[in-house]
Amino acid sequence: MRSSADSLKKSAEALGNASLYEKKKFKKKDEETGEETEAEDYDWDAITKAVKSFVDDYNSVVEQAGNSETKNALRNAAWMTSITEKAGNLLSKVGITVGKGNKLEFDEDALKEKTALGKSGIELDNISTLKSLFTGYGSFGSQISQKASAISSAAARTKGVDKTYNKNGTYSDTISKLFQSTIDERVGSKDKDKDKVTDKSYWEQKLKEEKDKDKDKND
Repeated sequence: MRSSADSLKKSAEALGNASLYEKKKFKKKDEETGEETEAEDYDWDAITKAVKSFVDDYNSVVEQAGNSETKNALRNAAWMTSITEKAGNLLSKVGITVGKGNKLEFDEDALKEKTALGKSGIELDNISTLKSLFTGYGSFGSQISQKASAISSAAARTKGVDKTYNKNGTYSDTISKLFQSTIDERVGSKDKDKDKVTDKSYWEQKLKEEKDKDKDKND
């Protein structure tokens, strides 16, 4: 889970890079005349790639946090989905919606759509909305980055797990791999429990169980 949370932090920060939203100059060729002219537009390939990475990383964290027994990871994941829910209206304007199991879905065409401004007929793109969502302190992107960092830290503090670096410098959970069959028996079928483990109410129940355990220990 730590490596997924770290990836989410990086992808959120990548979308917070103001240079991503700067228009670039490029050569445009007329198909009929073959004449080349200089045009200016956003690097849509880079932008959509960055959004897709964020969505994929976000969904990985949601799923893995739902299966986690680390209280702080569960708490921060629940907060993260709450932040996303509150930003739902703005996110939908750039093609990002919350789907089943609190996971995000991305519609690339919706991001590229232009919106007519009232009766003026002026068309506005969605880049300004995307930029406002992910850039600046306190933005949606910065809040998600903070929660991803907190989840990563919580995962790093988890006891009884042997975390080792692989050749790419990312963490691998060797205990999880060795006892995957035991984990599968405890968690249940992935397909069967897919929605359950990513539901906010499931996390709230798990948090309550952890608090009850702490209370019993103190008593």
